[in-house]
Amino acid sequence: MVKVECVYCDSKACTVDDLEQTPPFCPRRHAREALDEAGKIRVSDPFVKKVEETARVVGSEGHGKWPRVRELIEFSKQMGIRKIGVAFCVGLREETRVLCRILESHGFEVNSVACTVEGGCNPVGQAMVLNHLGTELNIIMGLCMGHDILFSRFSKAPVTTLVVKDRVTCHNTVAPLVCRYWRNALIKRES
Repeated sequence: MVKVECVYCDSKACTVDDLEQTPPFCPRRHAREALDEAGKIRVSDPFVKKVEETARVVGSEGHGKWPRVRELIEFSKQMGIRKIGVAFCVGLREETRVLCRILESHGFEVNSVACTVEGGCNPVGQAMVLNHLGTELNIIMGLCMGHDILFSRFSKAPVTTLVVKDRVTCHNTVAPLVCRYWRNALIKRES
């Protein structure tokens, strides 16, 4: 199996549908069946079509003007979502309160479940509670690494992440990728 590495491609041939100009590691050359299957899903699945169209509209209207919270509000409204769940880490309780107030002010019914719902971190429990309540969209607010994965796996409603926990960078997870000091410190060197 060939390794796919879009991150190293500078041709941008995929955006103009020019297969001849794609590099040898292009997924369009090596994962055609997977991409064809994705294409079928995109045109046949009503939920996928609705999400893609709504994301396109919200992205074009708010690009460079709206923070992610506003995009979340507009996306949810245009999708017809009324009942939102929030799975949060207790370390972000204040930020989650603000988020819930904002969402409620826009007419959403918001249910929030702390990570410590049964004493210790319980992302499966968070998902099950929100499933029981029938939320239509769930938001992750700073769940621990791994707990976000479990929550997403067990949530019946679609999941979006608003905050990724990073105690070192004040939840700015891209900082180590743009800060030369952190980037150099994180790259594993051969000894």
